Amino acid sequence: MSVDSVGDAEIAKPSQPLEDLSIELRGIAKSFKGVPAVHSVDLSVRKGEFFALLGPSGCGKTTLLRMIAGFEFPDRGEIRLQGRDVANVPPNERPVNMVFQHYALFPHLTVSDNIAFGLRMRRLPKDEVARRVREGLEIVQLVGMEGRYPHQLSGGQQQRVALARAVVNRPEVLLLDEPMAALDEKLRKSMRAELKELQHRIGISFIYVTHDQGEALELADRIAVMEKGKVMQIGTPQEIYESPRSTFVADFVGVSNLLQGKVVEAEQLLGESNGARRRIAVDVEGVGRVAAFTDHALEPGAAVVLSLRPERIHLSASPVGELENRVASKVERAIFLGSDVHYRLKLASGRVLLAQSIYSPLRRVRREGERIFLQWRAEDASVLPE
Repeated sequence: MSVDSVGDAEIAKPSQPLEDLSIELRGIAKSFKGVPAVHSVDLSVRKGEFFALLGPSGCGKTTLLRMIAGFEFPDRGEIRLQGRDVANVPPNERPVNMVFQHYALFPHLTVSDNIAFGLRMRRLPKDEVARRVREGLEIVQLVGMEGRYPHQLSGGQQQRVALARAVVNRPEVLLLDEPMAALDEKLRKSMRAELKELQHRIGISFIYVTHDQGEALELADRIAVMEKGKVMQIGTPQEIYESPRSTFVADFVGVSNLLQGKVVEAEQLLGESNGARRRIAVDVEGVGRVAAFTDHALEPGAAVVLSLRPERIHLSASPVGELENRVASKVERAIFLGSDVHYRLKLASGRVLLAQSIYSPLRRVRREGERIFLQWRAEDASVLPE
């Protein structure tokens, strides 16, 4: 896998040949009234891949999706679908379909007629339309509901109709703009599993826009994290979570303790298990000296940020020998959430760290005010140049 640089971000590109790609974006940029919305984005989506665009509101992810769909034209750059540049081609001439946040179903049409709408606009034969509508109903498991109207359906069923309407047109790529935003939390969770199963069944590429990190981590094969119109990092959910390449990614995806400090020692390791990674010692304000590993060329005096996930912190009444980093603390708050327990832990310096542990009846919940040690391995923190 090769790595290209976009701004300060490192972007992982797939090494597949061009015929294995559904979409390639090359240097895509867009401004509105002189205000940049998308900055020189490069990314590729593989055939049959579930690809998520993740970021906060206003980061440019929906604008990027709309440019792929053809509802917006880029100021510069290429959008290659099936190897053809369609950056200035109208939406109806692109092999894509889009599912919107509010589904955009026709209230006066039945489920069947909503699904058939695009097919009829293309003037397909009646028997072909009927056959594809039946297929669409089977794919989204709505057989028997074809005569109902949108107001007679639940939110999840309306979403399925919108998906079926898009799928029956047999697009090369299906674009989804926060399609679960209007659903309640319980329904969103059940629909995630259904959507992933649907994508596996039909085997086409999905590009999914969301601000919900849980959705992106659960659904996507790969994720592009965006901030202020730029792609900050592309990777698998595990790569994004375990190896963030910037403080923004570390803070936005999941929860992380971000610890600022300065490198005080650095050594080169050549062992097989660590490759060419450096073991470093960092003086962290309010915590003390901690050990970490990095693949950055950092020398003593370099300012860094350590990203330490709460679940990586081990809590114990006394120090555990094999865990290199340790600091004394006091439990400020314990939050029992059923499957796990979240802690706010106050250090002697006054600094607060977050920790998380899986709940077990065999392991008691720490009491507020209890004094405990926080410990973690050198490998457990990601080192980010400041």
